[in-house]
Amino acid sequence: MKSRFSSKFSSAALIASLALGSAFAVAQPAGPGMQGARMGAHGGHGHAGKGEEHFAKRMEALKSKLNLNATQEAQFSAAQAATRSAMDAGRDARMKARDTARAELQKADPDLAMLLTQRESLRDANAAQRKAAIAEWSKFLGLLTTEQKAVVKSQLVNRMQRMGGSGS
Repeated sequence: MKSRFSSKFSSAALIASLALGSAFAVAQPAGPGMQGARMGAHGGHGHAGKGEEHFAKRMEALKSKLNLNATQEAQFSAAQAATRSAMDAGRDARMKARDTARAELQKADPDLAMLLTQRESLRDANAAQRKAAIAEWSKFLGLLTTEQKAVVKSQLVNRMQRMGGSGS
């Protein structure tokens, strides 16, 4: 079940990455004490706005290339909102997990087993938001014309090549 969900999410995340860049990666839970993409190099929040700024730019770039009709525009907005919700939930959960890990590690006898299992619990807690975002993007993709799908395909191939995949 885990691998089925993971591969399904990975496929949708790859498609959505055209507009989102690393946004879906941000929505994925990090392990205890790990810093999310929105955290600064030293655990601060100095770059918190950059992820959202990049997200917005990627969204606008994709929208302009696709020349969406009103129905597609509405669904694109719904998918974007669901993605932001998943990103926010993931970020909040990671920050809570980080705080929990820091507090636990301050103890003389920390519960290391709890820290070990925290990642899985975090993933499960945010699954609903991630699934909602995937569902909204799937609806959006279903509304695309053949020409728009060709634009998406081209963007996917280019992105995969930049990421070191074959993309052909």
